[in-house]
Amino acid sequence: MTPSPGYAIVAASDGWLREVSAGPEIIGRPLLEVVGGADSAEQADPLGESLDRVVATCAPDDMGTVGYDIQGRQAAGFIGHRWSVVNTPVLDATGSVEYIVHRIEDTAPKSSRDAEAILESITEGFFTIDRQWRFDYANPEAHRILGRHPGDLHGRNVWDEYPGLEQTEFAPAYRHTMATREKRSVTAFYADLGSWFEVTAYPAPEGISVYFRDITAQKNTEAERERLVLESDNQRRMYETALDSTPDFVYVFDLEHYVIYANQSLLTMWGVADARGKKWMDLGYEQWHADMHDREIDQVISTRAPIRGEIPFTGTNGRRVYEYIFSPVLDPEGEVVAVAGTTRDITERQAAEQALREQAQRLAEADRAKDEFLATLSHELRNPLAPLRNSIELLRMIGRDTGQSATIHMMMERQVNHLVRLVDDLLETSRISRGNLSLRMERVGLEAVVSNAVETVESLVGAVGHELSIDLPAQPVWLQGDPVRLAQILGNLLSNAARYTPDGGRIEVRASAQGDEAVIVVRDNGMGITPDELPRMFEMFSRGGRDSSRSQGGLGIGLALSRKLAEMHGGTLVGSSDGIGQGSEFTLRVPLAESAPEHADAPAEGHGQLVRSRVLVVDDNIDAGDSLGQVLGLLGAEARVVRDGEQALEMFADWRPAVVVLDIGMPGMNGYEVARTLHARFPDHGATLVALTGWGQENDRRQAREAGFHHHLLKPADIGVLRELVASVGPGHSLAATNL
Repeated sequence: MTPSPGYAIVAASDGWLREVSAGPEIIGRPLLEVVGGADSAEQADPLGESLDRVVATCAPDDMGTVGYDIQGRQAAGFIGHRWSVVNTPVLDATGSVEYIVHRIEDTAPKSSRDAEAILESITEGFFTIDRQWRFDYANPEAHRILGRHPGDLHGRNVWDEYPGLEQTEFAPAYRHTMATREKRSVTAFYADLGSWFEVTAYPAPEGISVYFRDITAQKNTEAERERLVLESDNQRRMYETALDSTPDFVYVFDLEHYVIYANQSLLTMWGVADARGKKWMDLGYEQWHADMHDREIDQVISTRAPIRGEIPFTGTNGRRVYEYIFSPVLDPEGEVVAVAGTTRDITERQAAEQALREQAQRLAEADRAKDEFLATLSHELRNPLAPLRNSIELLRMIGRDTGQSATIHMMMERQVNHLVRLVDDLLETSRISRGNLSLRMERVGLEAVVSNAVETVESLVGAVGHELSIDLPAQPVWLQGDPVRLAQILGNLLSNAARYTPDGGRIEVRASAQGDEAVIVVRDNGMGITPDELPRMFEMFSRGGRDSSRSQGGLGIGLALSRKLAEMHGGTLVGSSDGIGQGSEFTLRVPLAESAPEHADAPAEGHGQLVRSRVLVVDDNIDAGDSLGQVLGLLGAEARVVRDGEQALEMFADWRPAVVVLDIGMPGMNGYEVARTLHARFPDHGATLVALTGWGQENDRRQAREAGFHHHLLKPADIGVLRELVASVGPGHSLAATNL
């Protein structure tokens, strides 16, 4: 070319024409026009500048690798290559530039090889599409992601291979880049492959090139993270709602003692809308109070163990008492990351507990007063009963033995015995309430228990004309229990049956051994029990709706006492009835003895008329003392009666009785003091000391033992028991065994 304006082409080698696919028609045209066109600003300007430098310097100019289009090729629709360009001057004789040799070398083959090597190794999918929407190239990662074999896509139409693209955001992006030569990026879900893709389309010389990657796992992770965040937010809202609805205070402190969380109740008490980032002193705590909680938080952090406390605090609710607990919040490695706590207002609870303690104290005092009242009542009732029983015995012993007098004596004795039973029940009630009721366990025959119980109610049953039938096993049955208490249980059941059965009724007692238990059933055909009364029949002082106008009505203690005694034996007592007028049935179950004794105890020989045993009766109650002395005298004893302790000591010294029957509750020197004095003054006296008193509590028996008594009898004394006791001593001898 010449250095004339436009640098006209004056000659072109076949190689150059072949490289640029041009013909001889370009000869004579300016080079800058031939290589101009749409991108002339990017292509012609650098070339023109290089040619200008050659003219100015008269030296070659290496442009390096540049790209420009030849107009002829561009018109055919192809994009130009990359060229290595060198412009060399040809000088005339004067040293000026006459011609410029423009030499080019196509660098595309090497670049293509380098680019392909790069595309083969990248971890993203890559493919190119020509202007007819055919796959021109796809790297291995593209085939893997799309699930195709290598080379599978080459030459295939993208819309035919993937018709689902038309319904996605990818299709508009591809078309936009192909038409406008602008890059476009899209992230969308492709249903046909069930995956999310992140795609970027670039303009390429023959069409478009596409970089893409499967981001389904990332999307799933993001979705899971969003789900967890949403779930966490929901849980946090639920927890906060629950915590805000409780009257307790709930809070969390960080390791620097700053509030992280406080529920609404606590914020209200503190009188703030938000406590986050605050410390104790910021919330109105006194210095000592804040310091105490700071020490406790530090202790929880260092020990990883909760700490409890109780503290008064004055807040917007006034002065209250609070119970609190601080607990460590641990991370998966076991390190403390925070300290959580709860605080509860226990002001009312403390007041209620104090009220309960005071009420319990009042009830205990009332219970003690009741026990003392019952014991006193029992004592006071026994005093008049003693001379009554003695007098009945005297009348029987000295009166004429007529049918009429015998009936009167039986009636009087029955009523006195009933009064004695009521007094005994009152005393037992007091013992039960204090837990002082005890058993004297031994092996006892079932027949003896039934016989003793029946004996106690014979007069009551006979008085109203009841028929009493008893059915016992043919073979001996042995129980493990307290014979007196077992007879008392059965006696209560028989007494109830007799009282609540119309005159001339029928009472049945059936006993048997079942497994390791003895079963005793008491059945009557009396007035029965309503279903709603049955559950209350065993409650203390409960008498249900039964008729209390009968002469033998009780206090409602017997069944409660009987059930308690049955349970103390390891047994049970239950009742049943078909209703009013259908009678009642009570079933007692008690354990059998492990084995029968080798031989039964021989019955004690009865005592005849008392041998002239000397018996000293000491009682300040004139009627009780005199009547007992007379009874003993009629029984054959030599009895003397004195009124107080001093007289007793004087009489004992002069007379030396074998038996001393001492009242306990005497004015001046009481019975305990008399007994101790007798042992002190007459250590070898040998007399049997019998306490006869209205006081029958366990403590009273203990005091009697400690004072030196051998026996403890309750007023009114059973004449038969007293007679046996005196007879067993004999004149001038004491009884070694005691009933204390």
